[in-house]
Amino acid sequence: MKITRIFFLFFSIVFVSCASAADKKGETESSQTQEVSEAERYYSFAFEYMKQKNYKEAASLLEKSIKADSTYADAYLMLRQVYLIVGDTNKALTLCKKGFRCFSDPESSRKMAKAIASLYAKTGETEKAEKIFTDIIKEYPKDGNSYDLYAYFLESEGRYDEALDNYKKAYQLNPDDGGVAFRLGNAYFERGRYQEAVDFLGKAKEVFSDDIEIRKKLAESYSELEQYSKAIEEYKSIIKIIPKHVSSRIQIGNVYLKMKQYQKAESYYKEALKLEPGNLSVYYQLINLELTRKNLSGVKAYINKGFSIDPNDYILLALQGDYYYRLGLNYMQEKKWNPSIESFEEAIRVWRKTMSKTSDPKWIEFAQKGIRNAQKGIEEAKKVRW
Repeated sequence: MKITRIFFLFFSIVFVSCASAADKKGETESSQTQEVSEAERYYSFAFEYMKQKNYKEAASLLEKSIKADSTYADAYLMLRQVYLIVGDTNKALTLCKKGFRCFSDPESSRKMAKAIASLYAKTGETEKAEKIFTDIIKEYPKDGNSYDLYAYFLESEGRYDEALDNYKKAYQLNPDDGGVAFRLGNAYFERGRYQEAVDFLGKAKEVFSDDIEIRKKLAESYSELEQYSKAIEEYKSIIKIIPKHVSSRIQIGNVYLKMKQYQKAESYYKEALKLEPGNLSVYYQLINLELTRKNLSGVKAYINKGFSIDPNDYILLALQGDYYYRLGLNYMQEKKWNPSIESFEEAIRVWRKTMSKTSDPKWIEFAQKGIRNAQKGIEEAKKVRW
């Protein structure tokens, strides 16, 4: 069979031969039916254990399911997932290779080949993974799912333009697949092509009207296009689905902040804070709001409240450094040179502490830039003072 020849080079290891129900001689049709039923029964029990996150019991039942019917693809795929969850990628790969050799129908073989390619990608054997994907596509050029999976692989490799091309091919072959429409829309979003992102995310929403991730990405796209009312509408639709959705309230606040409607922004931030009083993300936004409004007393109050939750939070420290820096600038405008120098020095001290608390390059760069600005402020204040 063609697909077996395609992947022969990848499976040079000799596996235990598989006996499918059709290959077993001397068995009646009745016994075959009982065997498949037994495999499905084990699988259904395993599914329930998966939901309970009891992976040990799920694995045991799935192994029994495969033993009962060595061609039961769903059992292989779920057991592969169990192995991935518990962190045993090599065992998952061995299982999928065994499963591939057991299947006689092209659809099951193709599913397992894709699973193997994904696992090769996980183990860093990207050339083997790509060879499998490209061979499947060459053999089955009208299989949209293969383009979809290949695009996902390319995305994980940072080959975004190639990924986008393959998502487009997947969508052309499966235009009614909401999942493909979402991934294509997201690929456009990542490339900064927000109008095209909106077009395909909208198609995905038509299929999955209650999907939060689709609506969230659609809202982000509208925001990037400065279509703020549409962005707010999408975030509000999420709140209708999940009334206590905190991040949507934060995002609505952020949109109003972009629109310079500060009171509305504040009201949504405070709604979020009421739902989750210990959520530091809300404090970050409130601090940013007060910095935008140049309300340094408000900035200080929210920083202090944030530190009461976590005194070592590096983002709060970075924002505290910004507070002292801006305080120094204010003192300079008032020609209070010594207080301005003291404030700049305190900003530098806080930003150095920030860098000692994190390895996040974004906030390290923020602190470094702040330190340079504060040092310039000190030099200028000393020159004017003397």
